Amino acid sequence: MISKHCFINIGGLMITLQNENLIMQIHPLGAEPQSLIVKETGIEYLWDGNKEYWFRHAPLLFPMTGPTKENKIAVNGNEYTMPNNGFARDTEFTLVNKTSNQATFMLEENEASLKNYPYRFSLLVTYTLLEDGYQAKAEIFAKEDLYFTFGWHPAFSLNINGEDTPLEAYHIEFDECETADRKYPIEGVFATEKHFLDNTKVLKLSRKETDKGPIVLNGLKSKTVSLVCDTGDHGVKVERGNLDTLVFWTCAPKQAQYLCIEPMHSFGDTTRPLELKDMKEVLFLEQGLSKTFNSTFFVF
Repeated sequence: MISKHCFINIGGLMITLQNENLIMQIHPLGAEPQSLIVKETGIEYLWDGNKEYWFRHAPLLFPMTGPTKENKIAVNGNEYTMPNNGFARDTEFTLVNKTSNQATFMLEENEASLKNYPYRFSLLVTYTLLEDGYQAKAEIFAKEDLYFTFGWHPAFSLNINGEDTPLEAYHIEFDECETADRKYPIEGVFATEKHFLDNTKVLKLSRKETDKGPIVLNGLKSKTVSLVCDTGDHGVKVERGNLDTLVFWTCAPKQAQYLCIEPMHSFGDTTRPLELKDMKEVLFLEQGLSKTFNSTFFVF
């Protein structure tokens, strides 16, 4: 059970974490990391949120991941508006604990959230700065029986190896050989590309593929994936933890200088039923219980 916390009044100010190697900034709106800089090199690893392309940096996704039919869900036959990827990313969290290298934020149900999602819950999000990255931990506590999905959506800058380094200069490395189908949405409905990965540890990145939409991969054996540059030394490694879907996405057709690497529980489409409990990919959490998700993001 989530313990009680003493709230810290920060007035919407950016929260800064740092250690010997890194500086991280997190905004209470959405409990969203907005900057991760290596002190020695000055390299910024998170996307800068350029509004011409995509104004976010590293949102968390709750209580839904992906779109829903007509941007709605239903609970016991009653319909509610549910934005793409849920509402948490656009909701102010409360800072409940902070040290030099760690911050914990809380979101609970409120009058506004109950209009979209008629459940009582607590969501605790903790970011811990490591020597070479950060750990993201989320704990959802059910004040009543509820259904939900969850995910992380960090956008990593492609400029870590120099300004305007093209997406095609990068590839994804898996820690296991993978054979997997790819799902991607066409007008909100998933299409499937069979054997998108065929007994390989490498996924070459290209605008041709990302222009189709998110690259959604399920059932991977790999626990870690890395963003590696063919023309530079810097990259990112992601340990997905207990989240079983990986999504790779960037802005299209505009060619923005970022790639999102998104560990999440699932990624739905607009064909799933409105009734939340009937969506096959959602999680059920019994009253009084909690569910924890951990993912770690390393930079090099």
